[in-house]
Amino acid sequence: MNGAQGIRVSSMSYRLQKNLLGWLFVLPTFGFLSVFVIASICYVLYLSFFQWNLISPHPTFVGLKNYIDMVKDRDFQKAVIRTFFYMLGTTGITLPLALIFALLLNKPVRGIALLRGMIFVPYVIPAVSAAIAWGWLLEPHFGLVNYVLHLFGFSGYTWLSHPKSALISLIFIYVWQFSGYFTMLFLSGLQSIPESLYEAVKVDGGSWWAQFRHVTCPMLSPTLFFTVTMSIIFSVQSFDQIFVLTNGGPADSTTTIVFYLFKQGFQFFHIGNAAAISILMLMFLFLVTYLQFRGSEKWVHHQM
Repeated sequence: MNGAQGIRVSSMSYRLQKNLLGWLFVLPTFGFLSVFVIASICYVLYLSFFQWNLISPHPTFVGLKNYIDMVKDRDFQKAVIRTFFYMLGTTGITLPLALIFALLLNKPVRGIALLRGMIFVPYVIPAVSAAIAWGWLLEPHFGLVNYVLHLFGFSGYTWLSHPKSALISLIFIYVWQFSGYFTMLFLSGLQSIPESLYEAVKVDGGSWWAQFRHVTCPMLSPTLFFTVTMSIIFSVQSFDQIFVLTNGGPADSTTTIVFYLFKQGFQFFHIGNAAAISILMLMFLFLVTYLQFRGSEKWVHHQM
């Protein structure tokens, strides 16, 4: 073996050792994902082809029947429509509101740290505790919200007990709880924008709107992309508040896909149907995320 061959062999051996070391570091995480995520998804996919009530020792193979029945089910179709309405309402209100809060909290004024902490507090409150508190506040007879309305001459309202207002009330509670979280994300993005870019626009005589349009929006686009993706996932997976406050009612007006899945699986024991819904939800979230990543190439600006 000459000197050049010896150097190549030594280089390959070094790269092999480096790669093996990297795989050893990711092996625990990969094992965890394999057991608790990938294996779980495969088992749910397997169950979606069977009819089973959790009691019978022998599930019955039915092929695609669970998927076909689910698509034809009127209750499922209504749950899908409610979920889209809930998702559009929560994301469409929360993100613009969070961006406004972030722009206001990005000012270097006295006491700003306290305000930032206060706006983040709702997010750290456990969802069930927050739901119970809002259940008291929105109670139609002695709730604080109706009491304040009475003080200003308005009549009270059955916020969570009326089919027309129950889902809107849940959207409001979501906005209250998650606005602080997304505000902190936007605030982090704003503080990473170089001040020199704003100075350049000012030198050219640009207004506040010009700074926002030509600097803030493009530089904040990666954060906006992440928040839209996360808000959609949070909205579709929302369950705690619905379970505690309305239990899917009144008249199924707050039964979203996740709650419909819960009813099929753990109230009616239609495990195959519940598994089929889970797989469709997974496919929907994967498709939405994939389309967002593809579309992000046109509007997300990555700073080099």
